[in-house]
Order: sequence, then structure tokens, then C-alpha cells
Amino acid sequence: MTRRVDLLVIGAGPAGSALALLAARAGARVVLVERGEIPRPKVCGEFVSAEGCAVLERLGILSALRGAGAAPIDTCRLSGLRGRKLDLPLPALRHGREGIGVSRLRLDRLLAEAAASAGAELRTGWEASEPILRDGLVRGVRARRAGRDAPPACEASVVVAADGRRSSLVRRLHPRRGDPLRTGRDAWFGLKTHLAVSGAPLARRVELHLFDGGYVGLAPVEDGRVNVCLLVRNGALRAAAGCPDRLLARLVLANPAVREAIGDGEVCGAWASCGPLRFGPRRPAAAGALFVGDAAGTVDPFCGEGMSHALLGAELALPFALEGAARGGLEPDLARAYRDAWRCAFLPVTWRVRALGRLFGRPRAATAALALLRGAGRAWAPRLVAATRTGWSP
Repeated sequence: MTRRVDLLVIGAGPAGSALALLAARAGARVVLVERGEIPRPKVCGEFVSAEGCAVLERLGILSALRGAGAAPIDTCRLSGLRGRKLDLPLPALRHGREGIGVSRLRLDRLLAEAAASAGAELRTGWEASEPILRDGLVRGVRARRAGRDAPPACEASVVVAADGRRSSLVRRLHPRRGDPLRTGRDAWFGLKTHLAVSGAPLARRVELHLFDGGYVGLAPVEDGRVNVCLLVRNGALRAAAGCPDRLLARLVLANPAVREAIGDGEVCGAWASCGPLRFGPRRPAAAGALFVGDAAGTVDPFCGEGMSHALLGAELALPFALEGAARGGLEPDLARAYRDAWRCAFLPVTWRVRALGRLFGRPRAATAALALLRGAGRAWAPRLVAATRTGWSP
């Protein structure tokens, strides 16, 4: 049996749940589909900047996250291969400079619950298997679940792909737009786990450290844990026999600054992984569908802005999704307007960060650049950090 709603959102991560929550509050009939269970572990730096925190406050869940132990962050620390450190304050925005460190398990659960409480219908364990196309436009999806023979269908005035960098809808419409399907020696992979660290780990700091083969981001999260997120070349991962623990011990902890931060930490969760990865803008709308979050474009992870971009992207997409629902579909002029708005908000920062990402993808060159910032170029360091922020707000 086919149902028809105003908005069908595929993916209950930060972008999808935030958009479903906002649309449901506005009175739209919303179905939010998630192929996994909520919460579930994800490869993520687990840092939300001041821009993203402003969105969480408008959504009404920031105080709940802080009450649940989200760690305040207002400083970043960088280090090169030899561990020489550079501490910088996060840029002062009109929202302030304080961000938070929070696990995806906590954030995703609260966002999805808030969306459901606002009236969105949340369907977990369902995977969008194929789009329903009519006259070349996406009018809904068929979903499937293990053990079910006849996949249910859901049609909507507007379909939104918010299911990440490997979006099933994006791959169906534009197979070459997603992450690469083949793996070479220089391909990037993401790895993530939590460590239990004694004392007050990374007090008010998010950290980024280079190692031979990539870089590692460290962020304090709730319950006194530290999120460890690695971006590593496939060659370095192969040299560690594909074992994240061996990679951490042999290469990552070779950096003295990393040893200082987490040297006594114990892994307290399974490793999550993803890859191979591709960064940069993709396509924010196509065939009558909207894309948000990583499905629209992926900012390099070293800047720590992925979750903030997802939340801001949901706010940006809301009026276009609601107007499309009112019209009965995302007409070409509305799709063009959304593409223009998305590009204006996210394209400049995505390309700036992509250029810096190429530098940080070469640890020796990045180490030399950090040495310059530490010396005569130190006055430019805050501008470097500020260059990773969008500056966009609704």
C-alpha cells in the first residue's frame, strides 16, 4: 500500500532529524526513514562548533545535551609530526566561541526523539531501496526490511536525501557523485573509537595532530571519554595490517602530543570505519529531490564542521522543502533557488577547507606550515581557524 505525505526524509542523522523536526513543527506531514537503529555508532569527530550549537539551541535540545554531559570546548590545539603544539582560541562568532563535544549516540537519539515528538513518523530498520520516478522526478521511495518480501512504498511531495556521503538516492541518480568505489594506496579511510582517559581529558579543547599517514582528531565527550577519529591513507592502514589498534599504537601515538593527551587511555568501544572517502561539494538538488548534509557536499573532516554544516543545512533547506510541499513538488525554479542558496552558504567554505585539507593530507608539508604559524605567521593563525566557518545563519 502506498502512502503519500508532504515530506519524506531519508536518513535520521543530524541533517535529516533536524529537518524532520523543523518541518513537523511547521505542520508538515513528515516520514523519517532510517535504515539502521537509533542510536548507532558513526565515524565522526563528535565536535559541534558555536554555529552548530546555535542551531541546537533553536531546536530546543542544547540544554539537554549539556545536562547529559556534553563537554564545553573553546580552544583548539594543533601539532606537527614531532608534537610541537600550537594552541588557538576558536573564532569569536556572534553566537560566541564555545562549542561542545558530544557523542553521536547521544546527539542522534535526542534529535530523532525530538522529531518524533514534534509529529514526524520515524521508521527505523527500513532502507530506501529504490526511488519512485515519475516523469523523471523522484516522487517517493520503496523501502525494504530484512525478512519482508513486499517492500512498502511511500510517496511525498518532496523527497530529501539526508543519508550521508554514501546516500542510496544520490547513487541511484548520479553514481559518480558519491564516494569512490575503488580503493588505491592513497585513498582515505575514516576510523573512530572512544577512549577512557583519566583526569579531565582535553579540558575545553578539541585537538588535531599529524602522524605519518594522516591525522587524528581528539574531542572530549560525555562520561569522561575522548573521541578518537582518524583520517588515514590506505597505505598506512595496510602497513598496520588493517588493525586500528596497531595503527594507533605504532603511528598515531608516535606523536608526543598525542601521547600527552591520550597516552594512558583505554579503548572502551568498538572501532567504526568508513571509506574510501571523497571530499568537496556534490549536488544539492536533482530530479525533484533535495539533498542535505553529506549527501549535498562533504567538508574535509580536519576542520570539525561536519555536524554544524548538517544542522545549518537543515535550516537552510526548510523553507524550500515546505514550499515544495505546498506546491505538490519541487518545481525547477524552486530547485534552482535551493541550489543557489546552498552554494552561497556552503560552497566558499567547502572550497577553502578543501584547499587546506590537501595541505593537511601531506603531514610533512602541514608540519612545516604549522611551524610558520608558530613563528612570524602566528598572527594569521586565528584567521586560519575562522576560514573554516561558514558565517551563514537563517
